[in-house]
Amino acid sequence: LNNMISENAIQIDDLISIIFTATVDLDADFPAVAAREIGLGQVPLLCGVEIDVPGALPRVIRVLMHINSDKDLSQIKHIYLRGATSLRKDLAQ
Repeated sequence: LNNMISENAIQIDDLISIIFTATVDLDADFPAVAAREIGLGQVPLLCGVEIDVPGALPRVIRVLMHINSDKDLSQIKHIYLRGATSLRKDLAQ
């Protein structure tokens, strides 16, 4: 989340909502807990379970962040960390 916010110069007031999905093997806590801990407690947060597709990359949290922005889509930096870069090689930096 911090990388997404900093790389895209997002102000907290620009956040509309954040949706998280996690693979079924991640069950220790809700991803929204981490968001609240970094100061996003006023942003609507929703967690869901990713579809358990055979052979899918394990231990993945996906984040869909809705923001108010004047940026063009081409200016948005999509953040993929560690092994998740294999999910979208066309977008990963």
